[in-house]
Amino acid sequence: MILEPPEASIIIPYFNKWELTHARMMELYKFAPETCEIILVDDCSTDEEAARGVAWWQKNPGNHAVRYYRNKENQGFGAACNVGARLAHGRILIFLSNDVVVYGDIFSDIIVLLGFDNTMLVAGRVVDFPGGWNEFDVAGKHVVIPYAEGYLIGCTKTAWKTLGGFDLRYGKYDYEDVDLSTTALENKFSLVALNSDKVHHMVGKTIASLGVDRMAITHVNRLVYFEKWKDKLATLEV
Repeated sequence: MILEPPEASIIIPYFNKWELTHARMMELYKFAPETCEIILVDDCSTDEEAARGVAWWQKNPGNHAVRYYRNKENQGFGAACNVGARLAHGRILIFLSNDVVVYGDIFSDIIVLLGFDNTMLVAGRVVDFPGGWNEFDVAGKHVVIPYAEGYLIGCTKTAWKTLGGFDLRYGKYDYEDVDLSTTALENKFSLVALNSDKVHHMVGKTIASLGVDRMAITHVNRLVYFEKWKDKLATLEV
């Protein structure tokens, strides 16, 4: 029997908070097309429940192939997504945070939008308005950089290779999605928002449990981002 490769790979990175990932798996069981594989990337969880939960889903995968990888050390969201992308067999990659509630088949919507378009990022939401964190003053111009929010992003595998994945210079948290979107814009990609009522982002459920200073990290990574892009922001086509 010759098995066809999956049409899309749904990649879920997680660190502890297994109840969130389990809830997402239940939703994928109901709503994800059978042509999708699911890749779970455990970012070195310390909660034993995470290992038990993965084992259960591997024994009871439903109609989807469920694949699992555990990082040897905690690397953060962007790095875990990159790992999942390297493992993926699908032509289309869909990155889903485990704090995003899924109410319907958004995956077919993403697959249809992408088609064979290798110059598109599809996201749950595109922030194309001034938000403070995406505003910069450079070369006498006030620039607003639109970006695809990282909680739900889809693109072809070819596009992901072109973009180079998430830049690890941002560490474990924040700005990797702004950076990826800027790379996409530099490469003449379009950022396309689903704006669907089939998903709801609960926002920061994992990072909120880690006891880190989110605003301090955001401030540092904003400086990292600006240092990387300052020579191009004023002329970037947005």
